[in-house]
Amino acid sequence: YAGGCALNIVTNTKIIEKRIFKDVFIPPCCNDSGLSIGAAAFLEWKKGNKIQIHSPYLNNVRIEISNSIVEDDLIEQTANIILQGGIIGVCNENAEVGPRALGNRSLLALANNKEIAKKLSMEVKNREWYRPVAPIMLKEVAKKVTQDKIHHLAKYMLLDFKIKNEFENDLCGIIHVNKTARIQVISNENENPFIFKLLNYLHKQHNVLALINTSFNRQDEPIVHTSENAFESAKQMNLQAVIINNKLHKL
Repeated sequence: YAGGCALNIVTNTKIIEKRIFKDVFIPPCCNDSGLSIGAAAFLEWKKGNKIQIHSPYLNNVRIEISNSIVEDDLIEQTANIILQGGIIGVCNENAEVGPRALGNRSLLALANNKEIAKKLSMEVKNREWYRPVAPIMLKEVAKKVTQDKIHHLAKYMLLDFKIKNEFENDLCGIIHVNKTARIQVISNENENPFIFKLLNYLHKQHNVLALINTSFNRQDEPIVHTSENAFESAKQMNLQAVIINNKLHKL
């Protein structure tokens, strides 16, 4: 299902928990634009065709795809900036469809620090103090830190999960007041090569469980789209660095 109601994380989670449907799918464009995809999918199903689940990175308007390689040096440099408390903007390849940043138009920072989370939300993005940010983590880590089953909708940051008590300090920057978090999971490198490699490196080398992942924009502004948008917004936000098509630019 889609439409504005599909943005309600609590409701989505309850629908999954109640098991009233065999399965539930919400497109990453979980607003009114998702209805058109649903209509096209329904028509294909009525015609007897199999419906393929599409990638969330479909927004290629005015985007020249570079097909750049994610170098190990990029991952290490990015990780070092983040580990020092830096906030990094990402503008890689196609943009996401829908209102959620899923790794290609994201702001990334440590998830284990309340002050960094507060700075990112209030100072960098100019949002209200009470609005939480969400984490992105490897699926194997998500299975460890939550007592809930990881549903495939977590790929699109559409569900919340209860965080186990022993991991609250490690994820203190992204936990809601009810001890849940709106986790986005990355299962393999094909889903997002840069994000997967970065998370994998931080977890294995520095035991970092997750990163804050929030949309690359300030309050009341659209999510950045082109490299020009990304550079301009990164400077206005006083970010430490911005990544454009897998190239790191320190600011």
